[in-house]
Amino acid sequence: FISYYDYYQPEAYIPRTDVFIEKDSSTNEDLERLRLSATASLLSYEDVVCIASVSANYGLGNPNEYIGMVLIFELDMQISQK
Repeated sequence: FISYYDYYQPEAYIPRTDVFIEKDSSTNEDLERLRLSATASLLSYEDVVCIASVSANYGLGNPNEYIGMVLIFELDMQISQK
């Protein structure tokens, strides 16, 4: 995992000039795709090792909610359209 930000400027205040600078960022879609793929692999396979910083994992959300969105399909499985 690495940060998916190409650029990140936190918000800031400069008291001397009474200037407030808003937070600004831009993300890298390829890195975000790889980050989500790594997360999916952690849930899908038993032989996955992921080395990451806390900040890389922080924004992933609640693991139980993520697992709740997983659908497992098997060959010849009957699936309701509902």
